Amino acid sequence: MKKIIALILVTVMLAFAVVSCTGGGNKETTTTPDSSNETTTTKAETTTSAATTTTTTTETTTSAETTTNTPVIVDPTEKNPIAHITFDELSDGLVFRDDSGNGHNAVANKAPELVEGRYGKAAFLTGGQHIEIADSDDFKFSKNDSFTIDIWFKWSGSFSGGNWPCVIQKGLVQSKDLYKYIGFWINSSDKKLNLGITSSTSSNYSNNPAGEAVGTTWHHAVAVQDAEAGTLTYYCDDKFVLRLPAIDASSKGCPFTIGYNGADGQFVGAVDELNIYNYAVDMSDIGIPKFVDDMLSKTYEYTSKTTGKSVTLPYRLYLPEGYDSANSAQYPVLLFLHGYGEIGNNNTNQIRVLGGANLLLDKLLADGGCVIIAPQCNDPAEYNWVPLNHVWNTGSRTLTENPTVSLEAATQLLKDYINEGKIDKNRVYVSGISMGGYGTWEIIARNPELFAAAVPLCGAGIPSKAAELKDMAIWAFHGEADYTVPVSGTRDMENAIKAAGGTKFKATYYPGVGHNVWPYAYAEAGLVDWLLAQSK
Repeated sequence: MKKIIALILVTVMLAFAVVSCTGGGNKETTTTPDSSNETTTTKAETTTSAATTTTTTTETTTSAETTTNTPVIVDPTEKNPIAHITFDELSDGLVFRDDSGNGHNAVANKAPELVEGRYGKAAFLTGGQHIEIADSDDFKFSKNDSFTIDIWFKWSGSFSGGNWPCVIQKGLVQSKDLYKYIGFWINSSDKKLNLGITSSTSSNYSNNPAGEAVGTTWHHAVAVQDAEAGTLTYYCDDKFVLRLPAIDASSKGCPFTIGYNGADGQFVGAVDELNIYNYAVDMSDIGIPKFVDDMLSKTYEYTSKTTGKSVTLPYRLYLPEGYDSANSAQYPVLLFLHGYGEIGNNNTNQIRVLGGANLLLDKLLADGGCVIIAPQCNDPAEYNWVPLNHVWNTGSRTLTENPTVSLEAATQLLKDYINEGKIDKNRVYVSGISMGGYGTWEIIARNPELFAAAVPLCGAGIPSKAAELKDMAIWAFHGEADYTVPVSGTRDMENAIKAAGGTKFKATYYPGVGHNVWPYAYAEAGLVDWLLAQSK
């Protein structure tokens, strides 16, 4: 779901070692992190929570616990964005809500189509559409102010003439008059992303010479001004591009404009996950987290004995210190299932969910005593945690005859590590977000004997399996304003487990929060302690 002093450039040396695993002729390949990486740490630092919550108990029964948690926006020193637009859902036809709670809603001139985004949904702009965030005293972009602009985008248009499509801009360029502004444009000549800045006296368009031409893939653009250091730093796809002197880009009265620069810069494509901060972020919090270097990069090849389908499953693995020499079962294990937006084969996205997985995994790695397995689905067309016709806008679900090959592979991968004899079979856990929330409900429904606890986020369960789950420790989370996966997906399971006599079920609901619930859920006080305390 989703901060922040210097760039971490994760470099990985691919050293492949084929290892035979027990069960079904499966094999895995290990990639060891580059020992020359200067930023590698032996133990991850615990990140500051993305949100602070106040908890009030609204219902207490002998069979389950339900809480309603109201997100509280705290001081910027707690490293929250002052504006956070997920683009997951439209309200009142044209409004994308500011999930920071600061009221900086984004308003479209024409309702854009919502498409699959980098995280959840994204807004697709056709060239005649743009989105604005009104100016505010929160947006102080003078030379003496620190700030960060952070946005994901995917270009889908074509280039003509000297048109430089604008991804986002604060301030406006009109004709040849010079205004103070800062923004990201795509160079119509080399089709690379540019950072454009203008003060009252000069302008600078800074290309990304080492970057690739933008195409039909997601790109991450970040501009960080550190007033204390006197610098403005440009990152593209989580890599350092250049550093400039701090600028005065204050443009009082001018909005943030997404998809249009006030002249000819019409953007065609998708935009997602805009965050604006009034401080200089640390790229380790919004880019690749520090703990990535603490997790091995591996692949798992699996062929289903039931369907005959095969999959190569990338996954990240954390083994606590002493695991290799352990001769008895003593370690708990967490299986983490990512959402739809993290599908791929880079073996990184699944553990760098914005404001999400990094909060949970950072805490577990800081504890240092839990094995973590985080696989990555690598085919959006077929290989997901659950069948696509069972995903989105569903509450109650039923099980298909067979699991997807990716979920089957993830289950066997988990069992392979359990079978090594170093995992405490009574302390096996699973958590997942969105599509991974669906996957969490599904994997425990198919394997109730395997797990001691589950933490599903914004997913939908299988009420017909409630009786098998009534004695399992489950802490479910959902936003009450979730229009991507309705809150009934969790409430139906809560009611079914209560009706079955369940005594260990917990549910936390967040009023006013949409699909992007993970920054709040994984920041819940006591969640990690609760999880590690569960045992069959």
